[in-house]
Amino acid sequence: MVEDVRAAVVSVVALAEVQQGFTTDTRPQSGSGVIIDLDGHILTNHHVIEGSDSITVTLDDGRKLDAELVGSDPLTDLALLRADEPSLPFIPFADPSAVRVGEWVIAIGNALALPGGPSVTLGIVSALDRSFAPDQSNVLYGLVQTDATINPGNSGGPLMNLNGEIVGINTAVLRGSSVEGIGFAVGGETAIHVSNQLIQWGKVRWPWLGVIVSELDPETAAEMAVPFSRGILIRSLVSDSPAEMGGLKADDIIVSMDGEPTEGTRDFVQLLRLKFAVDQVVDVEVWRDGQTGNFQVRLGERPASPL
Repeated sequence: MVEDVRAAVVSVVALAEVQQGFTTDTRPQSGSGVIIDLDGHILTNHHVIEGSDSITVTLDDGRKLDAELVGSDPLTDLALLRADEPSLPFIPFADPSAVRVGEWVIAIGNALALPGGPSVTLGIVSALDRSFAPDQSNVLYGLVQTDATINPGNSGGPLMNLNGEIVGINTAVLRGSSVEGIGFAVGGETAIHVSNQLIQWGKVRWPWLGVIVSELDPETAAEMAVPFSRGILIRSLVSDSPAEMGGLKADDIIVSMDGEPTEGTRDFVQLLRLKFAVDQVVDVEVWRDGQTGNFQVRLGERPASPL
């Protein structure tokens, strides 16, 4: 199977010019990517190409191609490139709903930028729908956790099932002296959604409510005399945001959106990212002053700086 798919896995080298005093240095960033369709679209990680001025992909047969940046999305750490080359081999996505914990997967990528083609590691799906914060500025949701080894340079390469289908896009590894076998890939549902949006718009149009929230915990629920302990507490609203214009207020507790429960931040974020669309009117059920109420909110598009 590996021989059948390795031709669709590429090495990605992004060059960025960095001004240092009176001189300009070129800084290379390397990772992996995977061709996902007949049009030559290549998925990789946003952090692999961030700030780059030029991008080159190297195919398994050694050919080097210039790649165009179609668009990237820091929120999901995904980026889409395109190589203008006919008839490139590609790998399809697995059905995200069919992925199971315990199934065998392989990670393929340009580990450590070693010469001689991609490296392959074997493992299982350890967990689904994980969240992970690679840095203080962002949290990644809907991740596939795996114990397949993901080394530096594997970023952007595919995590695949034994049918030769993409389960996720390798993105991060939890490292530490007491940590072993915990790697993460952006799940197929997110990767498919983001790649489709980037192809259509050149960016991802994320729906936006315009609220600062936290998860309702038992202590806060007791303090507010709320008869339940799960939900999304609105701490504050962005001025003139969809939430404010739709009638929501600070200290409202969002119980559900369009009938889908919002018991925690993961539910809330995944609904906004994958179920709803910009300009969609959503029925938001909230708890306020001892009773529930429903508000019709037209979602906006998440601005570059949401605050």
